[in-house]
Amino acid sequence: MTLKLSLLKQQFFETPALLGSVSLFVALIPISLAPSLAKLCEQEISANAVGFHRSWIAAVVFALWNGLEALRRQQPDRQPIEQKPFTKQDVWLLLAMGSAATTSLLLWAWSLSQTSVANVALLSNLNPLFVAAAGYLLLGRRFDNRFVMGMVIALLGAIAFELHNIQFATDQILGDALAFLTAVFIATYLLLIEQLQTRFTTATIMLWRCGVTTMFLLPILPFIEERLFPYSWMGWFFIIFQALFCQVLGQGLLTYSLSRLSSGVVAVTLLLNPVLASIFAWFIFAEQVGLFDWATFAVVLAGIYLAQSSQSIVQVTNEGS
Repeated sequence: MTLKLSLLKQQFFETPALLGSVSLFVALIPISLAPSLAKLCEQEISANAVGFHRSWIAAVVFALWNGLEALRRQQPDRQPIEQKPFTKQDVWLLLAMGSAATTSLLLWAWSLSQTSVANVALLSNLNPLFVAAAGYLLLGRRFDNRFVMGMVIALLGAIAFELHNIQFATDQILGDALAFLTAVFIATYLLLIEQLQTRFTTATIMLWRCGVTTMFLLPILPFIEERLFPYSWMGWFFIIFQALFCQVLGQGLLTYSLSRLSSGVVAVTLLLNPVLASIFAWFIFAEQVGLFDWATFAVVLAGIYLAQSSQSIVQVTNEGS
């Protein structure tokens, strides 16, 4: 048993898994802070409008990033790198990834208007189950007992965290179903990014992700929202800050982590998101966080530790960058 644990630690520290884990935990900070920042913008524009502005601003940043990378590769003192052309499969996968991300965003915002925040937080974070099931049934992946145990513990902790606020009622069935579908599309998004990381850089994937969201929302937003732009400089500040901090840094690091870690482990680790979001809301808006909430936070952390220290942590292929 001791030898097995030693080999497991050696695998973790001698592979890109360590860098992927650090990137993922850093990404959780801006991702978890996003709901509080979005709440600050809700006095001027809706969550869908915020998502649109976050996407187009981030798309501009990643377009510049890709342009600088292309210029750097053309410098005479650098060895030329052969650029493979996009195949039809590549384009379809990139479009599917961007569409899954956009759909999850719209379903999440819609579900919030049809059911309670606690129900949305619980049901939309069931994505680790779908990631694991799809990996097992569709991709032929196998997960060790340590990962399965960690996933179950983390899920139970996340469920317990929201349990005292959950309200199931007949007039909330639509919202609950939308939140449940959100989890399906988030799982699809994570699995597609994992596949794309073997072929493209993080900046390219994020450019397509933000670009597809922008192009999808641009024609429909005027019909579903009354106000598209904030009316104060403070509103624009929070939108630009969200775009750079939450979208570029947070989602960029999350995407990068999927080049080093398996989608299953990333999905389980993301269960920290609603817990951290509540802690940030406690600091910013003085929302109540009780002793039971801190206890469930510890349970989620214990489950994530088991998943992160399992043999299922490493990406199946580590060809991406």
